[in-house]
Amino acid sequence: MNPKSSVFHHFFAFILIISLLIITNACQTTTDKQEANQHSQESKKQAKQKAWDESTPLLQRITLGSAGVIRNVSWGQDMSTIAEKVELSETQPSVGKSYTQFFDETDLNFVDITYLPDENNQVKGILLNIFLEEQDEVLDLTANFKEYLGNIYGNGRGNAKKIVWKNENTQVILEDVGTPKDPGIQLVFSKIN
Repeated sequence: MNPKSSVFHHFFAFILIISLLIITNACQTTTDKQEANQHSQESKKQAKQKAWDESTPLLQRITLGSAGVIRNVSWGQDMSTIAEKVELSETQPSVGKSYTQFFDETDLNFVDITYLPDENNQVKGILLNIFLEEQDEVLDLTANFKEYLGNIYGNGRGNAKKIVWKNENTQVILEDVGTPKDPGIQLVFSKIN
């Protein structure tokens, strides 16, 4: 065998082995990142479920579950697939769809739920206007929502009247919008592009 040919074959084999090691490492790194991302998503889902499970019955009635952003509705979901089981509100917004959920027979304790679409008729905003008969009930519900949202989104920024939470794709604003006659809070969930 020609000595130059032998050197060439060894060099070629060396390059081939190095290339395979690089490719294997790159594939492993991608797999590790995907697994880490899946684990992170699963951890977030479990944390959200735990926060929901530990919340009050009224907060659970308002939020319906831990799936999606709120009320089991997700960003980008087609407006026609929203499966609300409560009645349509008497007045509808010029854009979107609004529902009312009453908590009792008095018509004084309720939540108005409004879904706002983007230009493709997909959900990009969700507003919850919650009114309760007693100011103390509103204060308790506000504290419950602060804890619930804090467990999902981390620390919020703001003051006693208005708090903002954010993550990579959602902004939530909780605001006291009540009056002495009509105590209430508003929650605005907005998709961040």
